[in-house]
Amino acid sequence: MTASSARYQWQIAAFDAKTADELARSCGIPRLLALMLLLRGVDTPEDARAFLRPSLQQLSCPFELDGMRAAVERVRAAKSRNESVLVFGDYDVDGVAATAILAQGLRRFGIERVGCDMPDRFTEGYGLMPEHVEKAKEEGYSLLITVDNGISAHAAAARARAVGLDLIITDHHALDATLPDAVAVVNPKRGPSDHATAMIAGAGVAFKLALALNESPNALDIVALGTVSDIVPLLGENRIFTALGLKHIKKYRRLGIAKLARAASFSLEDISAQKIGFQLGPRLNAAGRLDTGHAALELLMTDDEARADMLAKTLNKANEERRAIEREIYEQAIETLEAFMTEEQRSIVLAREDWHQGVVGIVASRLQNRYYRPSIVFSMGEDGYWHGSARGGPGFNMIAALQACDGLLLKYGGHAAAAGMTVAPEYLSDFRERFESEALRQLGAGKLQPRLQVDAMVALGQLDSAFIRGLELLEPYGQANPQPMFCAADVEVVPHSMRVLKDLHVKFSVRQGDVQIDVIAFQMAERFCTESLPERADIVFTPQINTFNNVSAVQLVLKDLRVASRDARGN
Repeated sequence: MTASSARYQWQIAAFDAKTADELARSCGIPRLLALMLLLRGVDTPEDARAFLRPSLQQLSCPFELDGMRAAVERVRAAKSRNESVLVFGDYDVDGVAATAILAQGLRRFGIERVGCDMPDRFTEGYGLMPEHVEKAKEEGYSLLITVDNGISAHAAAARARAVGLDLIITDHHALDATLPDAVAVVNPKRGPSDHATAMIAGAGVAFKLALALNESPNALDIVALGTVSDIVPLLGENRIFTALGLKHIKKYRRLGIAKLARAASFSLEDISAQKIGFQLGPRLNAAGRLDTGHAALELLMTDDEARADMLAKTLNKANEERRAIEREIYEQAIETLEAFMTEEQRSIVLAREDWHQGVVGIVASRLQNRYYRPSIVFSMGEDGYWHGSARGGPGFNMIAALQACDGLLLKYGGHAAAAGMTVAPEYLSDFRERFESEALRQLGAGKLQPRLQVDAMVALGQLDSAFIRGLELLEPYGQANPQPMFCAADVEVVPHSMRVLKDLHVKFSVRQGDVQIDVIAFQMAERFCTESLPERADIVFTPQINTFNNVSAVQLVLKDLRVASRDARGN
């Protein structure tokens, strides 16, 4: 067997020792923790203290958001006139969370009749349409408020004006050249790009409106669900929402969240951003992927224990069904790509009529992770058009690419990392060619290799439990605030220490001087059964405290490994 070589291009951050030392002294924290803060753009003692100790006092005033005063004034008028208000959301976790937050916030404010609605992914697609406006008017609503959608709803806004229904739009997606004609448009992207709210999700915008109405926070647990699940940067106010929301989940144990965690086989005592992203979020999303998002919305809002239990089990079953469908489509996609894809190809665009529209986004994400190329997966809708979901990956701006294909798309929207679009059948081939050209322009013609962003070089002797506990101050981890990753160079792989666990994982030990630490390599059994562990290696890993049989010890979670080199900064 050949010795194992790196799977990734390692990019090890420069170490600014002087600045890190100054920040460490000012804040009374370890030097490496100060370095982690600097790498996340936190470079002053005040910002460092705020980052390490998130609090409600750090939240900006809701009225700093453009359009907020007009929105609040209209809701106050609705209360005084005893009007009925409809909250119109979306079927993903962020949209469902935003709907629950604002609906409860309006009721708390004193609006007696608050309704909730959202589109059907399969028959209506995404966002507010004129027919939704007409339905709301017929049902007696005089004010409609969108959450997590609406920034492109120009036709619906015009229809609302025509039928005499007032419209407030709250959204966080990219702005069009003009705003819809509404009573108020609340979107953080209308403000400065460096504002603390600039990257908040739809749930965050709904939370801000609810806070402006009630002057005291509520539903922090739900805003954390929406924020983490929408994969927005966990910096600024998103970090505050998530950090405080996780504490809120533990303390108040909202019935629906507790039941869903139980269905996912974990305790709320173990809640984390990762548990939301990989356990709760997919189950809440499963409702809208296979049917509508109403079951997920009801789960977040119900106080009926039996109903919550039934809904949680329903969502768990839907998630299992979703995973089976996703696995089948993914395997079919891989079979196609292995037969036809070339190394020179810069993008992936796949389409098949019988693929399930609700899971193509997850498949696109998995393809991007496997092939390191921007990926779009289409399915045929009931309307006869191709509906696609796209994932961009590092170094690729998906929205810019779709703008370059504008004339070939019926509609599209999203952000730099992910987007959705609709294409007429006769334009799919042309779209595939133009998107490939744009991918080549953005990514270049060189070898595409995934990158590992490594925070620092360390010696194994630095990795004691006190240091790892200190790193926990950086949590919650997520987009733009990843779990710190380290590189240890020229470590000895302890002979005969490797063992395979459950035919999937590999465990072995490394030694440096008189320090020996266990390493766990998840999902790497196949790799190390075909490639030998070298006698000496450079390793990239995240450290953790592993507790087994009430005994705690430092363990390294392996990300990549190669034969030891003279300079670990090279590749």
